[in-house]
Amino acid sequence: MPKSLPIFKSRADFKIPTPNSNALPPQQGRAGLTYVTASGNFHRQVVRGQSGMMQELGSAKVKNLPVKRWARYPYRNRAVLFLLPPPAIGEHVAIRLFLQAFMAQAQAKEIALLGGDAASDVYAGMPGVTVYPAWMAHDELRRFNVVIDLNDVPARREIEFWPVDMEAALHELFALPVPDITALAPVPRQGGPLRIGILPLASSPMRTLPPGLVLGLANGLCADGMAVEIVLNPQQDQSRLLRTALDAAGADLRYIEDTKSVADLLGLIGQFDYAVYADSGPAHLSKLAQRPGAAIFTSAPSDLLIGRHRNLLPLQAQYSSEYCTAPCGLAKVRQTADGRVGCMASLGVAREDLPDIIGSPNQDLVRRLLLETPIPCVAALAAEAETFSEAVRADLTGRLI
Repeated sequence: MPKSLPIFKSRADFKIPTPNSNALPPQQGRAGLTYVTASGNFHRQVVRGQSGMMQELGSAKVKNLPVKRWARYPYRNRAVLFLLPPPAIGEHVAIRLFLQAFMAQAQAKEIALLGGDAASDVYAGMPGVTVYPAWMAHDELRRFNVVIDLNDVPARREIEFWPVDMEAALHELFALPVPDITALAPVPRQGGPLRIGILPLASSPMRTLPPGLVLGLANGLCADGMAVEIVLNPQQDQSRLLRTALDAAGADLRYIEDTKSVADLLGLIGQFDYAVYADSGPAHLSKLAQRPGAAIFTSAPSDLLIGRHRNLLPLQAQYSSEYCTAPCGLAKVRQTADGRVGCMASLGVAREDLPDIIGSPNQDLVRRLLLETPIPCVAALAAEAETFSEAVRADLTGRLI
């Protein structure tokens, strides 16, 4: 079926920065021209949210290539437009890695990406690729010979219950050679203490590392003579709550709290000799330059999300009950009619009986899930903090050259 893209125009010239980005210039538009957007956030927040300036004009029907033809289409010397999925950084890292292989084989005349939104910095500086973070001129659609909607990857249909190795899925769907497993990323010895980052935040308390584990990791690594820094983001409720909990524990820790974009994170990851991540975007960003570290997973399967990349040691929460066994694959917490929030185990229900996904978690809910009543597989991380700390320290030692 053709893809529908919202059409809009502005009553005045406009310039809009891309969220979470400082590696790409702001997109600029002119009054009276017609544009299309593939960003749900931009459509809601700007086109509909600024109706005094923006005028929505309906939608454009874009004929996108069916999935079954992705492997057979003759891309050579053609202009190809990819419509991108929502801005989950991990998926976009996988797409960038896929694009590198696709471009080498397909020999297309032009590659453009539409709709990267807050993940657009992932593609910044990529040779031969034009990035439209949120929108493009409607007339520009005509120059593309083929449009491919990466939201159509079949495995994404079950993403609420099981994640996707997006890089592997795209290689298969486009009949690209299976990429090699990467080599173990070494850690060169330095003249002084190694600089170690702990990046504990994820988009949800289901995946953020609990304070007890963060403290255990930091104390263990510091005891080994490492220079440890914890990377937080004051814009997130989780970050403020985690910092408060760590401060209350009396921990003498060093923090980095000034990263403002994906590009900033990429630069920071490159400065660490080794890093420990939650199941989060930064863990996937480390794959781009094969920076060494460890990633700790809760509900999502570590082997699937690490994929072929051996720069990271995958570590998995150990939990089992009559309702689930980690990893269960659940992507988001759910809320019952009486206001209880959690997962299968914490709500005491089977997968088929799960209630609806909660809308927008408030600060009180985030606080409870992070500090008071975490889901069981997150609680298991804190209970086994010493075990995880020992595994990370052993991995780091084993990588030293």
